[in-house]
Amino acid sequence: MFRTVTRVELSELDMPRADLAEALKCCLKKVRKGHYIIKSNCPNSHVDTIRHLLREPGITFPTFRGDIRDDAEKLRMSIATRRDSLLPEDAFSHMSAALLHGLDPVEVGTERVEVTRPAYSRAYSDLLFYARDLAEDDVDHTLGYPVTTLDRTLADIALDHPLEVSVPLISEGLRERHINRESLLPRLAPGRRGRKRALLALELASELHESGAEAYCAVKFHRHGITGMTPQVTAYSSTGAFIGRNDFRHEKALVVVEVHGVGKYYMHPDGPNAAARQNHQRNMNLVNAGFKVFNLTFGDLFRPKIFEQIKWAITQALEHENH
Repeated sequence: MFRTVTRVELSELDMPRADLAEALKCCLKKVRKGHYIIKSNCPNSHVDTIRHLLREPGITFPTFRGDIRDDAEKLRMSIATRRDSLLPEDAFSHMSAALLHGLDPVEVGTERVEVTRPAYSRAYSDLLFYARDLAEDDVDHTLGYPVTTLDRTLADIALDHPLEVSVPLISEGLRERHINRESLLPRLAPGRRGRKRALLALELASELHESGAEAYCAVKFHRHGITGMTPQVTAYSSTGAFIGRNDFRHEKALVVVEVHGVGKYYMHPDGPNAAARQNHQRNMNLVNAGFKVFNLTFGDLFRPKIFEQIKWAITQALEHENH
């Protein structure tokens, strides 16, 4: 849990202005007016006034990696400064709730903290209120502050956010949290704004997507008009020898797409070099078995040209089979 501190608290602790100025250059981050996040367990003297706050149990610090994951970390910081400002009928919802539930988005889709309340809708630069009813069983109170339940959270995201945001999260819920489509569908009642997109998100999501990147790739297939790509299909050679399990394989054409994240290499028990050798051998086995193989990095998911090449390869393979 990030440790927040307000300007009022700093004044009550008699933190000198000079120390605050130094801390803001180093280990303290102003998130919004009068609200700060402690970024690190700083050894410098300018945090001596607030050092005792770092000894509280469960304190964590923001982690920035210089990539798209930093968007989620910035939003977590904003959420932390809003924990004590909710009204009795409010609940963190949408992407804010997803992060509080511990889900791992590919795209967060917003810079605003999202809150659902029955009273009114209102948008601020860093805060968005949704005017919607919340039943008692729509709210999870086990996290220390009100958060929409996982089912309600994923349904809300499907209704109000793009597929690139919703499909990876729904897939993660299906895969890791054992939710099911039947629990989400009643929350997507006819007449709801965004229902068509939400139903499409349920169709594209799958528990077979083993990572957010794979689920994101499924969305990109849809965006580029690529159909027939089935997740997690086992490939065999013409002699029946096992080659491997493919992230995606076309249902008719001999086209395979593998989505390679950092984890595929650095989480391998024998290290990244062994993982690279193993992947290369499997790739060669697939090629020798007649497959056209596309190995996509995470960055490739944002490059339209690669999906044009995949679509062309499928078209060519199907035409070849038909002749």
